[in-house]
Amino acid sequence: MTVNECYEQAVSLLPEKPEENVDMERFALTWCNLLLAENLVYENICRRAKSLPEIEEIPKVFSKEEEIPFCDEFVRRVFPYGMARFVFRENDDIAGSYEFYQLYLNAISEATPLEVSEVEDIYRMGGE
Repeated sequence: MTVNECYEQAVSLLPEKPEENVDMERFALTWCNLLLAENLVYENICRRAKSLPEIEEIPKVFSKEEEIPFCDEFVRRVFPYGMARFVFRENDDIAGSYEFYQLYLNAISEATPLEVSEVEDIYRMGGE
């Protein structure tokens, strides 16, 4: 998914017409780069689950036509909600921003696979 496609999806989630938010498009790259930074840890969890190499440094995008450099499934499920929250915030709609922030957090939770790991019991039974 490109940055522009993500922005278009985000705007399509809003209750107003897309042309009412045309001036917000100039922020799409900045918002996408913020989302990349916020979601690197979750992207790497997805990559580990798929046995893909992890991303060491936070990637950046430099044009709206550029592909977002995370797993496509994760980006499609998470980034539009994250970007929509920024549009609401820029429009001073705190309630809308909060609602889409919750949708964004839910999308992260649903899109991120669980990691299985060993649990170390640090408490011993009977004072051993």
